[in-house]
Amino acid sequence: MASAKPKIGITTYNYPPQELLNLARTAERLGFEGLWFGEHYVIPGSYGSKHPGIAGTVEHKEDDILSPGVRLYDPWFTLGAIAGATTTLKLGTAICIVPMIHPLLLARATATAHDISGGRFRLGMGAGWLKEEFDALGVPFEERGGRLDEAIAVLRKAWEGGFFEHQGKAFQFGPVQITPHATPVPLVCGGNTGPALRRVVRVADAWMNSAMVPLEEALRLRDTIERGRAEAGKTGDPLTYYLRPPEATPEQVAAFAAEGFDNIVLWGPHVWPQSPDTPLEVKVAGLTRLARELGVTPATAAAA
Repeated sequence: MASAKPKIGITTYNYPPQELLNLARTAERLGFEGLWFGEHYVIPGSYGSKHPGIAGTVEHKEDDILSPGVRLYDPWFTLGAIAGATTTLKLGTAICIVPMIHPLLLARATATAHDISGGRFRLGMGAGWLKEEFDALGVPFEERGGRLDEAIAVLRKAWEGGFFEHQGKAFQFGPVQITPHATPVPLVCGGNTGPALRRVVRVADAWMNSAMVPLEEALRLRDTIERGRAEAGKTGDPLTYYLRPPEATPEQVAAFAAEGFDNIVLWGPHVWPQSPDTPLEVKVAGLTRLARELGVTPATAAAA
């Protein structure tokens, strides 16, 4: 199952807009495949929720996501800015907390992102884990799985183009139209839990693991998904795996690629320092060096 050369993307969180723009332009010039945006809408003053994807890890903890110093920006406005500043870089959410958004509003946002980016947008989505954030927005936390499944059904209808309607438990409307033309947005389901992996089997075009996982865990999760796909008769259907390894090193990327993971997504702070005290030229030099070590090829060079 070895892959000759994986595509390399970058996932980001807690970056101010100018840093993201600089990172996006540099990543595109060097030949990185895509940029993914993590999101939360509010930071609770206190919380007891535990992230299901980072339990037991050393590199990642809830404070990295929710400390008062974390800078949160609207993902859709940011996506538009990055789309306008680039031409080939793929763009995606990793992940969008879908149950907290009305699916018609999300359908409008995703269709816009698809059109503005020229089809470069991918919707990475999940059920969410931070109960206190749901409470702040007035969305029942215990209903998030059902709301996510229903939202996916609405999005699929909206992306087909034309008028549609929906009569579900959480959402009822119609007929309405989001866009007159088809907007084929790839649906990337995130998460490492049983319900998340079963959702991948049912509806996803791709899967991305939550947080960062070692290779052994990535193989276990893939095996679980593939068993489910075999039971559902979907083994022949295409499914892309986006894997986030623990470290951004040539050795780790090569190990994942050797097991057939041909889309690797590196954690942003590992490749583009978040410190505002780090000069831009130092960040560019570091990412350039990493691109060379990983064998990343600019699009212009690959096409030549």
